[in-house]
Amino acid sequence: MTGAELFVACLEAAGIEVIYGLPGEENTALMLALKTSSIRFVLTRHEQSAAFMASVYGRMTGRPAACLATLGPGATNLVTGVADATLDYAPLLAITGQGSTDRLALSESHQVIDLTALFAPVTKHSQTLMDAGEIPGAVAEALRVATAPRPGAVHLSLPEDVAAQDVEARPRSVPTRTRVIAHSDAIANATSLLSNAEMPMIVAGAGVVRAGAAHRLVDFAEAHDLPLATTFMGNGIVAATHPLSLGTIGQPFEDHVDRAVRPADLVLAIGFDAIETSPAGFSGDGRPRVLHIAETAAAADLGWEVVTDVAGDIDASLTALSSALGDRQWGIFEEARKAQEKIRSERARPRPSGGSAQLLPEDILAVVEEQLREQDTVVSGVGTHKLKVARSLAAKRPGQIIIANGSAGMGMALPGAMVAAELQQQGRAIAIVGDGEFLMNVQDMETAVRLKSPLTVLLWEDGGYGLIEEKQESEAGSHTDLAFGNPDWADLCRAFKWRHIPVETYADLAPALRSCRKSEGPVLITLKVDYSEGLGPNFDDKS
Repeated sequence: MTGAELFVACLEAAGIEVIYGLPGEENTALMLALKTSSIRFVLTRHEQSAAFMASVYGRMTGRPAACLATLGPGATNLVTGVADATLDYAPLLAITGQGSTDRLALSESHQVIDLTALFAPVTKHSQTLMDAGEIPGAVAEALRVATAPRPGAVHLSLPEDVAAQDVEARPRSVPTRTRVIAHSDAIANATSLLSNAEMPMIVAGAGVVRAGAAHRLVDFAEAHDLPLATTFMGNGIVAATHPLSLGTIGQPFEDHVDRAVRPADLVLAIGFDAIETSPAGFSGDGRPRVLHIAETAAAADLGWEVVTDVAGDIDASLTALSSALGDRQWGIFEEARKAQEKIRSERARPRPSGGSAQLLPEDILAVVEEQLREQDTVVSGVGTHKLKVARSLAAKRPGQIIIANGSAGMGMALPGAMVAAELQQQGRAIAIVGDGEFLMNVQDMETAVRLKSPLTVLLWEDGGYGLIEEKQESEAGSHTDLAFGNPDWADLCRAFKWRHIPVETYADLAPALRSCRKSEGPVLITLKVDYSEGLGPNFDDKS
């Protein structure tokens, strides 16, 4: 067979089911090989969209999808979405075409850049295949690395002459991961550390969701009466109404939950990814001691003191630790209780009357939450609205709200929601975006129509880069020109054959969301959001 045919056979053997991408001339042999394979190829309108789609696929399934581009500018367009997967710990395989190997040694050649070097900083592994005989081992190793604990993106580049080369070889299997159990000494140390704490609390992250250990964590918290906060990507591990819940942590301003963490004498960081937020930012420059429980050991330079590290299967670690603690319980300490009261008071605030045209973020999200079903999936874009979603929209299950919070790159929401819509057996995908975010990959509105994606885009319009403006105002007392114009949304939807629903008053929003459930294809709901209340809470004390 040819190198391209062998490459595709290796992908099939490794369980790759879908590739998102935009091919070029150097991918021709690979595309023809894919045409007769079991792998589905989804053509996108921009390479960045393809990478974001593969990233969300990996996050939702725990299995890698692939994204594909040609050499040169096609490859560079992939980088943002590939970095998103690596920094959000989603398995992904990036495939790029490349010029023939004899061109790679030249000082300059049309569209040729060092793709191994380009992808190295944003992947766990990057390699250019120089001979077809390398393909079976390279594909197996790349996918092993992509799916290893703390998963992420890997990159393989296939030069056009290697793709055309005749070769006799067959796929190699990707090694099966074994369940790693934390050492008994680590459990004993953790038991001693926690037993001696007076005001412990849990900060749980996306690692709990990846490990499928959310229910075990809630059982552990309930058994020992421990207050529990989550990161943005951990939203849904515990219900917002749970008596131990302290909401989400990681805002760029002081929040109620920050005031709960700082007096704690021990933080149980469970499945916590520091890529989401600096521990020093919410723990008072790292004062609390930390018991770290995750699949992999903690880094030592994150800004807080990890006293004991329990590295291994999270579910097994929590089970063993709970057994060792017996019936020991702590309860919510005073500062955590006060923070919880503030959080719940905000969630219960009066909502505007039906005809109100002042569309505040918290009120919008209250309606979204009321209409959100457990089988739905929300994909948030990046901007001011992301901070509001993370703080005010409560997930009904782990992983229901997808937020790009590692790389935090704008442009993921629309392509990511297409994948969410595709993967769901029931329900609907809802993308919450700002007007700046949506236009980053607006061309893939066509892809959504072609795929008949059952998705709703809820677009918050404010005509500028509001989060940057807020940052400049807070630091300098003024801001640069960050305003922009927008298209006529109705005309845009007609051009792309989307359904458009303009929402002008508070009363219009719930019916609009309900009507989308019956739509087979994509729908754009537009509304003008009022950010005048700012980002942070209004504390009634100066402490």
